[in-house]
Amino acid sequence: MAENDVNVEEKTLNDESRLSLLNDALDQASHKVINKILSQKAFAECLPFMKKKSDTLALLHTIFGQKVQSKLKQEFDELFSALSLKEKLDFLDKIDVEQAELSQGETVWRPTGDPAKDMLAYDIPALQLHKEELLSSLKELQAENEREKEKILKVVEGISETEKLIEGLLIKNEKTLEVLSSFPSL
Repeated sequence: MAENDVNVEEKTLNDESRLSLLNDALDQASHKVINKILSQKAFAECLPFMKKKSDTLALLHTIFGQKVQSKLKQEFDELFSALSLKEKLDFLDKIDVEQAELSQGETVWRPTGDPAKDMLAYDIPALQLHKEELLSSLKELQAENEREKEKILKVVEGISETEKLIEGLLIKNEKTLEVLSSFPSL
């Protein structure tokens, strides 16, 4: 599946590469220039002896325009080859695709020019992480405190019950002593 995605991306790059866009733009521009600057009327003014033969003049104008346009295209292609423009533009296309893949949903930090704000922007994520860690530790400590509190309450209840038992035994012992002290000594 990943190979299919790569092939689709390469095909898209080839179909709409910067070089093909540049070639299309130059073709359109040269066509416009030929039609505007070298219009049939301007062409006829250069060849006054052909004014009476408008069909021939139109045919010559069309052939001349096509030749000029093909020569311009040939010159552009030679210039592109000499400058290695295709490779450079393809490299830019590749970088664009890679950057698009890298920056999906990511915010990119840029300096503001104010060092204090920049340092704060740098420190905030670390501080937020530290804050989250502290809050997590606080929750753990609070839960541990609650558990210890419950243990202490159980111990206090146990002590209270033991005190009541002891008091009960003391009262019983006092009554026993009173009863014993009421008997004459032997």
